[in-house]
Amino acid sequence: MSKLSDSITTYWQKIYELRYFLLHLVKLDLRNKFRRSKLGILWTFLSPLFLTLIMSVIFSVAFKSDIVTYAPYILSGILFWDVFAGSFQAGGYAIISNQYYIRQCNHPYSFYTLKNALVSVVTFLIALLSLVAWLIFVNPMGLLYGILFIIPATIIYFFMSWAATTIAAYVCAKYRDYPMMAPLILQTFWYVSPVFLQESLFQNNQILFTWFNANPITHLLNLIRKPFLNNVAPSCNDFLISLLFVAVLGLLSWYTSKKIGKEVIFYL
Repeated sequence: MSKLSDSITTYWQKIYELRYFLLHLVKLDLRNKFRRSKLGILWTFLSPLFLTLIMSVIFSVAFKSDIVTYAPYILSGILFWDVFAGSFQAGGYAIISNQYYIRQCNHPYSFYTLKNALVSVVTFLIALLSLVAWLIFVNPMGLLYGILFIIPATIIYFFMSWAATTIAAYVCAKYRDYPMMAPLILQTFWYVSPVFLQESLFQNNQILFTWFNANPITHLLNLIRKPFLNNVAPSCNDFLISLLFVAVLGLLSWYTSKKIGKEVIFYL
């Protein structure tokens, strides 16, 4: 037990020592993401708004929903999905794309997945301003509730992103088919999760409704949907299931790093 605690302490000390290099890489990633773009980082704000406009017009007609309330529902789903799916997709390149640093520096591999997670969360917070801008006109009261719960939600999303990125990065380093498989699996979850589908559509089928309630994505989404859209606090069940899901991802990321970590350098 003492060896484990010493190892964890040493690991975090190493991360702390590299904090300036880490911040440099985060800034570099954000800068490169919008290089030669006229609007630059504004696309992080505008892109989810444009996609929401398209989807809300189409699906509000298809599902006979009120576009005023349905649009922020879709927007909140897109904001979360960008973090969740992006961690499993773009996160797969976290180690491969930093192989030159890895060959020259003796940094923990998870340092590079941490960088990707930070970029995802920063992007999420910038994109969240699009939801804030919408709610100023539609539901100002939701902003007060949202401000109260955005910090715990962001912390949970950060650790979810770090764990997911770590799993993806190690698996992708060893199995180069991963980038082709991940979008197919994620697309399946997209269609059976309440990212853009409302709860009423799941209630028509008992199996789907049971899945809706058990699906961790439902509860992770509730961390921002309930305060911002419904003016209520996320339930204890929402926090509990979200934390359990992140804990499971964390254990899987630890296991993956132990299983593949020592061999990674041979796959680069």
